[in-house]
Amino acid sequence: MNIPIVLAVFVVVCITLIAGQRDDCEQLKRACDSCVNRPETAGDRNRNLPTLNRECRRRTRNTWVWRDINRCELTRLNCLGSDRRMNCGDIAELARMRRVRN
Repeated sequence: MNIPIVLAVFVVVCITLIAGQRDDCEQLKRACDSCVNRPETAGDRNRNLPTLNRECRRRTRNTWVWRDINRCELTRLNCLGSDRRMNCGDIAELARMRRVRN
């Protein structure tokens, strides 16, 4: 048997397995949206995270133009920023909010 061919196939299989373990953050957000947008949860005000949005707007007022995020967007951002602390500044950066110009 040809060893270079066996090694090449082994490498391809390993790369495929590793790539398959990546988080699909957009799929996670879509699943959250479909669950949150059900009629029985239509009156839930907390899905828009009023406390988080108010506090982060206050804390980042000198650095970011904060826009309100909802629970599902925060879930997606947490997935994208799994290697970060996810403070208000990290959330704003991952959500691509505008920076305040000085």
